Amino acid sequence: MDTIPNETEAAEVAATVDDLERGLAQLSLSKAINRIDDWKRKLMATERTDLMHIGATLGELHQSLVGEGIDGARVSTLLVRLGEQTEAAANDVSPSTTGDSNVELQQALKRLGSLLRHAGGALGGTTS
Repeated sequence: MDTIPNETEAAEVAATVDDLERGLAQLSLSKAINRIDDWKRKLMATERTDLMHIGATLGELHQSLVGEGIDGARVSTLLVRLGEQTEAAANDVSPSTTGDSNVELQQALKRLGSLLRHAGGALGGTTS
């Protein structure tokens, strides 16, 4: 089972948060797909069953963004679900015995989850 160091996770989460804070319109489709694929690969490599559902949702999101025509309603639904799953996963971050890195990671994951939910809601024309 692969474990991703918290410092790596925190840097990846921060980069993804930065992308989402700029807005979906500012994020190129190719960059979004690359980020989705990177996250899916990292989550699946952990072999943690509690993260597999997020990886599966990322896979669905990838499929919704490639090919002919993008179904905005489907992407909206997936972003909201991914946000909810991310926020739930943030609650499962273990307390750190070596400092505040886990607390910072947990806060960043909650922020990421919130941004994903709001982006999905905005795309779908609702507020979430």
